[in-house]
Amino acid sequence: MFNFEFMKKISYYVTCLSILLLFIACKTHKKLLPNTQKQEFKNQGEQEAYWTKTFFEKNYKKEKIKRYSGHIQIAGDSIIYGKEVLIIDDTSENKAIFSNGLLYPALLVGYDLKVYEVTLLPSLSHSVKIKRFELFSYSTMRFNSTVCFFELTNNKATAQTSIGDFIKDARLTFFKEGWIEM
Repeated sequence: MFNFEFMKKISYYVTCLSILLLFIACKTHKKLLPNTQKQEFKNQGEQEAYWTKTFFEKNYKKEKIKRYSGHIQIAGDSIIYGKEVLIIDDTSENKAIFSNGLLYPALLVGYDLKVYEVTLLPSLSHSVKIKRFELFSYSTMRFNSTVCFFELTNNKATAQTSIGDFIKDARLTFFKEGWIEM
């Protein structure tokens, strides 16, 4: 016989646990973003630029992250790393970053990954040898996209080096998840 009282108790506890986890997630998300209550912004883009700059100021630590060393296969907008598949925006710069093994699925969190809007951040790239980027990744494990930041360094680069040549000889010197879009 089915015990409705037991199911009501389980349902109550699951609901309470869900509310608690949502509360913790919101508190964690607020800690990741800088306090902007005293800041005045003209628009959302200006606020996000402020968050990005503050994120780099608080979280930047130069690293030497190895390139993906396995076989990489390109099939349309998919890049295949062994058994893992990454779907990306179909632009040559994005493909170069991923097909050269600078970024790969093990750096990103989740399964069934899609990466879109890889954007150069010129205001945060203070040297011709260093370029900083932001990207948005989506995984079926999460409801919302994750904003990630990374830095490429190319010690051979000059002011005349094209973005394609920059990427070809670059190495990944910083990668970190920023926040989840709400």
